[in-house]
Amino acid sequence: MHIRKLETFSNEFVCFVRVTTDAGDTGWGQASTYNADITATIFHRQIAPWALDADALDIDGLVRRIEEKEHKYPGSYRCRALAGLDTALWDLRGRIEDKPVVQLLGGKPAALRAYA
Repeated sequence: MHIRKLETFSNEFVCFVRVTTDAGDTGWGQASTYNADITATIFHRQIAPWALDADALDIDGLVRRIEEKEHKYPGSYRCRALAGLDTALWDLRGRIEDKPVVQLLGGKPAALRAYA
């Protein structure tokens, strides 16, 4: 299963990432807030080129690869953009396996207190 399409939906305050695979499966993630529109630009310039056509289920390998390829740009915007891809891929895997992401990571689903 390979990544075929990467999209961002952003404004100044929020940036969502949608990953679509060659099988048509999708996953959603969120890049960090604060100047999220800038993060979306970084996503498309420095994250997406390395992620397109990559194995969508090799999350750790893909994150390592992007960090190696973009090591000369260690700033927070790159990390924020990569977080959008990472969370979208975990969401994708959870949907495919029909499991909550917390379970995929070795935890147990439980109530979560919201603060806002």
